[in-house]
Amino acid sequence: ERNYEQGITKINMRAEWSASEERVSTFRWLAFSNSARRVLEIGSFCGAGALALAEAMPADGEVRSLELDPFAVEFGRRFQLKSRAGQKITTTVGPAMSALENLATEAKGHGAKPFDLVVIDADKEGLQSYFDLLWSTPNLLSERSVVCVDMTPFKGQPPTRYVKFGFPHRWQSNSGQAEIDALRAAVQERGDLRSFEFGGLLVVTRTEAQP
Repeated sequence: ERNYEQGITKINMRAEWSASEERVSTFRWLAFSNSARRVLEIGSFCGAGALALAEAMPADGEVRSLELDPFAVEFGRRFQLKSRAGQKITTTVGPAMSALENLATEAKGHGAKPFDLVVIDADKEGLQSYFDLLWSTPNLLSERSVVCVDMTPFKGQPPTRYVKFGFPHRWQSNSGQAEIDALRAAVQERGDLRSFEFGGLLVVTRTEAQP
């Protein structure tokens, strides 16, 4: 919180936002079981999840991470470089939507291979926009692609106001629950997608083609 107040970080981040041991294991399983060779991570924080994904992928695997805060990227990069798998990770720093739109443009021009696995763990206000752009852009996702969305309230939310009464003074954020519920409902209404929810993740895949 002090780093945010002093302008060192762009968001009021918390240590508990880092991927837990359970979440890391889930990411490894998803990458391995889907034989993922190209992974996109929207919202990377300090990169623990990205490293777990990279470690579960083959030598020629690639993780593209999008992260708003340069402080978090620099902090995590020190640990990624200690692992051989760290070289599989490329991080773009800046607003996620701008970076995602650039990737979508590349995909439309067939300038890059599609992603086999996507993890969305960013601001809740952007959930639906990120999700829709992924599924609507030709060649951005592979046919077997899995998209995982973090459904944890408050996580990744920018502060909306500073409470000046009471003690201690703290920045407060919108929970993002309305956006989470709206995305869940939107996915359930789509006939071309199926979803499962576990461990705080909404896991979405294409519906298998009917004979």
